[in-house]
Amino acid sequence: MLLERVTFRNFRNYESLSLRFSANMNLIAGGNAQGKTNILEGIYFLSTAKSHRTNRDNELIQYGKKWFYLKGQVSSKNLSTVVEIINTCDEKKKIRINGKTQGRISSIIGKINTVMFSPEDLSLVKGAPSERRRFLDILISRISPSYLHRLQEYQSALRQRNELLKKIRDGRKGGGASCSFALYNSLDSWNALLIEAGSEIVKQRISIVSELAELAVEKHGQLTSSGEELCVKYQSQLVDTKHGDDGSDLNELYEKSLNGAIDLDIRQGSTSVGPHRDDLVFAIDSADVRKFCSQGQQRTSVLSLKLADLELMNLKLGEYPVVLLDDVTSELDDSRVAFLFDLLSKIPVQMFLTTTDLHGIPASMKGAWSNPDRSSFFIVENGRCEGWECGV
Repeated sequence: MLLERVTFRNFRNYESLSLRFSANMNLIAGGNAQGKTNILEGIYFLSTAKSHRTNRDNELIQYGKKWFYLKGQVSSKNLSTVVEIINTCDEKKKIRINGKTQGRISSIIGKINTVMFSPEDLSLVKGAPSERRRFLDILISRISPSYLHRLQEYQSALRQRNELLKKIRDGRKGGGASCSFALYNSLDSWNALLIEAGSEIVKQRISIVSELAELAVEKHGQLTSSGEELCVKYQSQLVDTKHGDDGSDLNELYEKSLNGAIDLDIRQGSTSVGPHRDDLVFAIDSADVRKFCSQGQQRTSVLSLKLADLELMNLKLGEYPVVLLDDVTSELDDSRVAFLFDLLSKIPVQMFLTTTDLHGIPASMKGAWSNPDRSSFFIVENGRCEGWECGV
């Protein structure tokens, strides 16, 4: 997959920016706080309709403006796709794909596939479970459109069930027993929808995590010279993956769990059981990475996971995604940087690398931009970007 060009308007510190990229290495250099990361953030936003740095889209709009616009053109398997996003200050997004307005924001998933390596990656280990579920959901949705459809069905049914639970709770408080009883009976239909969609979500997550974990363990072994053993597991309330449960009787277990939690759910006004509560857990030599491992070990775990993500997408889709590398030479130690760049230099992948120091890039990576026809060099200063298609 190749990102050929992008256009930004009123995005972060770029009032107007249009860039054309090379097929191999795109090196983006400049001082701190000049706008290097903003370019990668814009590309990632075109890939997911989300920022990797903030949950508030308003923060992406240039100061004093009321909207931002992003456009990216990508080629994949001899097909060209143009993705456009308009985001206004009231956080309403409009997505166009090849000029056609899309009814769902999620339509953007799979059009520009990316894997980003950034300082924020530690949130995959140290952050909330929602960060890890989002990572899984984006990965699987890119591989399987049916998963994205099921996820949308599940989220819709979950919202409706939660609203119903609140009405039942409020009805009980108000003494409307008959009303609460009628609403209570209508829970069955929402339960059925949750079970049908949620069971498929859990099964696909278990399957993908199994493949992802195998690749991550391999990468981690290479990174640590087999000095540590990484374990990645999908943690579900419904399936005991630790002991090899494959979810074959998941529907029955799911129904039983929902029924068993009904009193708690009504009191809380929310659903306490289901894939929206599951997690991805990491262990090194049986120790919980989040609680008991050093920050260096945490970074190695995340790096292994991202490299596994890269390889899995190639295996499933037949091509590598675009790789975004945000200041990795300062975030990772020399051995991890050398390993990462050595691996990337051996596979056919388009890369975007930001850096403040060209001297920090290993020699193994310099071949990536030795061909002037396949490399570009950009200098960023105070929201202005100048580029040349040239070797470095």
